[in-house]
Amino acid sequence: MKNTFYRPKQVNTEEFSRIVTKMQNDLDALLKGNVKESELKEYLSKLVSDQMDLPRNTKMGFWGLEDPEKMPSDARIDYFYMPTYIASGILMYSKLNFPHLVEEISRFQDALKKGLYASTGRSFQGHGYGVLEGKIEALTLFIKAKAHVFINKYPNDCDAFTKLFKDSVQSYKKAIATGNTKGAWGEDYTMQVNEILNSIRPDYMKESMQDDSIFLFVYGTLMKNNCSGMTYLDDARFICDCTLNGYALYDLGAYPGIVEDDNASVRGELYEVPNDRISDIDKYEGEGYLYKRRRVEVHAANNATYSAVTYVYNQSIDRMVKVGYEYQPWHRGVVEKMNSVNYVWYAAYGSNINKLRFMKYIEGCSDKTPPIKEKQFIFSHPIYFANTSRRWGNKGVAFLDIEQQGRAYGKLYLVTEEQLEQIHGLEGNGPNWYNQMLQIGYEEGLPIKTITHTPRHINDESPSQDYLNVIKQGMIETYPLLSEKEIDAYLLEASSRNLT
Repeated sequence: MKNTFYRPKQVNTEEFSRIVTKMQNDLDALLKGNVKESELKEYLSKLVSDQMDLPRNTKMGFWGLEDPEKMPSDARIDYFYMPTYIASGILMYSKLNFPHLVEEISRFQDALKKGLYASTGRSFQGHGYGVLEGKIEALTLFIKAKAHVFINKYPNDCDAFTKLFKDSVQSYKKAIATGNTKGAWGEDYTMQVNEILNSIRPDYMKESMQDDSIFLFVYGTLMKNNCSGMTYLDDARFICDCTLNGYALYDLGAYPGIVEDDNASVRGELYEVPNDRISDIDKYEGEGYLYKRRRVEVHAANNATYSAVTYVYNQSIDRMVKVGYEYQPWHRGVVEKMNSVNYVWYAAYGSNINKLRFMKYIEGCSDKTPPIKEKQFIFSHPIYFANTSRRWGNKGVAFLDIEQQGRAYGKLYLVTEEQLEQIHGLEGNGPNWYNQMLQIGYEEGLPIKTITHTPRHINDESPSQDYLNVIKQGMIETYPLLSEKEIDAYLLEASSRNLT
């Protein structure tokens, strides 16, 4: 492990790029255990001495090419933040694995704290349209350096770094739980986000709090609204409602069963059950023949992940009825309900992207059942603002311009056809408002519908700030991977779009 870091006497980005690549190789060598302690001590000593304070905030220390204020904004990631990330990762890993060594190095702790603090400067995000890719790259690097272990062992070494790392992980958990893993223009980052979460899962996974108990996920007759649950889980502790991904639910008549299905999910309940109760539940479920007890991961609404056991159906599902997520949780008579209710996806793009606002319309429906499911949706048309609404200060509201190709951020709500018809009426199903309901596609086999004005509304009118704030809050909730700057830029562009 050689001392590869230095700053060229004259600014030379090509030379510095090679230095950063060598630093990455140094980190990899350290992680593989291919470094002698004597070499590591010399390397760390020089790394500490090469750190420079940030002029505008001397509590931050960096290993970049020069002061970022002197760099173009698009160069700061490669020539300021990335070398600082790598150097901080090397210091973190060294403190975790060679504590006796780092104690002998002058200013080591100070350099580590300053490096971690400097690493928070961009919230791990990339530049411009690369915001999400940059964050994934930064988190992947820190996780390689065992940052998730480090912040648990040394949470106070740099409070800002600890908080940012934990917040980033929680935002990714929320993104996976809600299916909101798309980037600025609809790119799907599910695989990359899952890789990050999977790599740290042993440190974040919630296990049962007691050695003599186990978490049990139930989805049918053992649920609290069914009599069997009262019998077999009377001494169990209810934890929360949960979702199991990667399995499909089937109605088997008097009870349900689940089987593996990568494209499906199951609603159920999570309990903490005494270990000595499991044998009774095994007998009830017909474990080994009718069902197989299996360990799974389930997700709660608060983004927590639990390791639990559940019972997977062990017989053929031929001629059995698959119960869609929108009709769950299972109950007797669910198939009859499926045959009597027609569901549809309502695609919202204006203030209704904000669920709190959308629920005002649900409250105005005869059926006040909240949407069964919701998810991100990217329209292939832009939005514009037109007409005037007294509710919004006699300013414009959003419409979808189906005559133009473009992109708009939206949100899908799974509601009944009756609810959507009534929402359309509440929004204003008239010649000057949302005079058309359009079917624009399918999702999970169900139609996607939206409302707008056709032809394109001629009375363009800018929106009020209050109206934009409602949309912005809805976008923050729906697209947690978007930065506020990206959302503001999107709304500004839509607000300035005029007839041509």
